[in-house]
Amino acid sequence: MKTREIWKVCKKLSNEERLDVLRKVMSSPKEGGLPVGQIADAVRLGQPATSTYLAELQDVCGLVTSRRAGRYCLYYPAPDISDAKAVALFNALTRFFLAERTNWVPINGSRPQTPRFLSVLPALANATRARLLGFIRAERQTDRAKIVKATGLTELNMRRHLACIAACGLATVSGDDVAWCEPSDETSRILIDLALS
Repeated sequence: MKTREIWKVCKKLSNEERLDVLRKVMSSPKEGGLPVGQIADAVRLGQPATSTYLAELQDVCGLVTSRRAGRYCLYYPAPDISDAKAVALFNALTRFFLAERTNWVPINGSRPQTPRFLSVLPALANATRARLLGFIRAERQTDRAKIVKATGLTELNMRRHLACIAACGLATVSGDDVAWCEPSDETSRILIDLALS
């Protein structure tokens, strides 16, 4: 996984339905895998949408792989992840899904609980915003004039990006001061480390 592509991965993972599909695939045995129909039924989506999500998780994120078994295509967690960044992301997501397994099982048709790290993904799903995040995190606390000068953003663009970053809980913005807020959960921290490396 190339550094410049991590924001694309964050963009794909910021969709709750796509994340449901990934959770179901990660809970499947690596040696067997699951067909699209079984995954679609488990996450209550149509097969075309599920197939599209699986293709994105495989081609863009590199977290899922597939093999043909007769007329079926079976999907399972990627066993051949070699890039250190992809491995870190894969392991963090796996630990999260295992730890939160009970919260992710729909009860009486209700949607699973939203994962904590989902709120940081919109901030990381934009290359410019990720660059801005990197600057704010490195400085820990800075003023807006310094941010504009260092990032080359216009005042209006900086305000829009700061609003998104603050809404995701990654920074506090008061007056002219901006302070970095380190996320508490492991998956968010790893995602940020990958996006800013």
